[in-house]
Amino acid sequence: MKTLKKLFNNSSLLQKLLVIFLTVTITPLIFITVFFYDRTEQRLLELTYENMSSSNQQISSNVNAHLNNLRQISSLIYTDETLQAYLTQTYTNDYSFVEAYRYIDGLLYSLLTANNNIASINLYVDNKTLPEDGLFLKHITLENLPLEYLIQLQQTYGNNIFSNVIQDKNGKNVIYLGRILNFNTQSQFYGMVTIGLYEELLYKLIEKEEQNKSVYLLNEKNQIISASDKSLLNLSFSAAIGPELSVNQEVVTINGDPHLLVYNTMLHGWKTVSLTPIDEIMRSSRQTAMQIVVIALFSLVLSILMIIVIAKYLSLRLRKLNRQAAQVEQGNFTPLLTDSSKDEIGQLSAAFNKMSTRLKDLIEKLYVKELAKRDAELYALQSQINPHFLYNTLSGISSLAIQNNDIEVSKIVNHLARFYQTSLNMGHQYITLEKEIALTKHYLAIQHMRFEDSFIERWEVDESLSTYETIKLLLQPFVENAINHAIDDDQQCLEISIRVYQSMHVGVPALLLEVEDDGCGMSSEQVETLLSSESKAGYGIKNVHERVQLAYGENYGVTIHSEAGLGTKITIMLPLQQQN
Repeated sequence: MKTLKKLFNNSSLLQKLLVIFLTVTITPLIFITVFFYDRTEQRLLELTYENMSSSNQQISSNVNAHLNNLRQISSLIYTDETLQAYLTQTYTNDYSFVEAYRYIDGLLYSLLTANNNIASINLYVDNKTLPEDGLFLKHITLENLPLEYLIQLQQTYGNNIFSNVIQDKNGKNVIYLGRILNFNTQSQFYGMVTIGLYEELLYKLIEKEEQNKSVYLLNEKNQIISASDKSLLNLSFSAAIGPELSVNQEVVTINGDPHLLVYNTMLHGWKTVSLTPIDEIMRSSRQTAMQIVVIALFSLVLSILMIIVIAKYLSLRLRKLNRQAAQVEQGNFTPLLTDSSKDEIGQLSAAFNKMSTRLKDLIEKLYVKELAKRDAELYALQSQINPHFLYNTLSGISSLAIQNNDIEVSKIVNHLARFYQTSLNMGHQYITLEKEIALTKHYLAIQHMRFEDSFIERWEVDESLSTYETIKLLLQPFVENAINHAIDDDQQCLEISIRVYQSMHVGVPALLLEVEDDGCGMSSEQVETLLSSESKAGYGIKNVHERVQLAYGENYGVTIHSEAGLGTKITIMLPLQQQN
């Protein structure tokens, strides 16, 4: 979480706006899309269920119409008393039943002609005196009627009963309506009637409704009696298709795929069952969902382009302020062009311009004052050096004048003149390293006249650095300090080493000046306090350190390394700068 927060804080304004926009846009869009897709699926299932129910009711109505027609025909035959008399009469000769044949044939032919959808009408009698006519009239035998169907008919007591699907002699599938014929006042039957209906006729009623779905017609035992797949006829629906019929079950699984199941039951127990694959129902829904997704993605891309344009416009104005802030950091206080807008960015731009202008005025004032103060301090520090050196030099001249009345006086005065000529430097604070070395050598010449052979100096100078710039009077105070304080009464000759070379300091080239003696040295406590502001000793050393830091900054200055009895090493660190 912290990493994400840090990444968000470090991202650009454009990236932040895009993240915020995508978050507040995509989340509701996904929610709305999923919600409406789910609602669309539910509504589509509801509409499909209603359509399937309506289709089933229409099929059931058409099937009922045909079945009712069969029932009416069976009722006509059942209630025909003339037919009953012919079928129950005892015939004694070969020609007495001709009249019966004529009536039976005329009746049944008329019924078949009036109902061309009927496959057949057959009468079965137990009257052995009435022979079979080979057309409509048959005897009740196991050859003419299956035992199971015969038993079912005998148990109906005059009610209609439908058979399973039976193939006739022509190989066509037929469903028979059967009814026992009995005397109205007696329970004894005298015959049976069967009326055949082609299964093909029933299938035509459901075939036109089989659009992206499967429709089955079941009998009261839930056996399939009509379907597109004829191999399923007479099979139990649950065994052939899979699901059991349940009032509360609308979605069933068949071969691993979900299906919507709708069925309704007719008055006589037959059922119309419809099955539609859920995937087939959802196909149009998914197409609509894909259209919604495409539109949403198009809208999202368009919105992203718009937010990029807006974010770039806003970030461009902010980048101008950022560039101005970078210029101010580098010391450029030029105001920006005034932003004419009155929004927060415009107000910020105007306020920044005012701040930049005021900051420029303040810096200029403070900078001028600081320069003046620094120059004053530099001149004041140098003025503190010159009288001190003049006092020592004049003391040397006085001593020589007392001891000798010769040309040595003129030499020392000449070196003194050259020293002052170089140190004054026409009022300039900076001189070349070459002049600084010459100035120090004049001082050493004067000191040699004073101390004779009490010390010797060794020079180690990188001649390629002679043209580089330095503050005047840097080496002389340390050489003077070595001569005045490092000479020991027991030491025959003091050795002073003066080195000038180039090195690296804080990653940039630096100029190093070293003055090292082998005199009496100092303790660590004396070294620690030598450059402190409270120190009264070593005034020239502290003076040089302060002037260097005033001129070049706190990264430069004087460092001291000394040990009692072993000598002292002074290092002056300066930036490596060519003379302007």
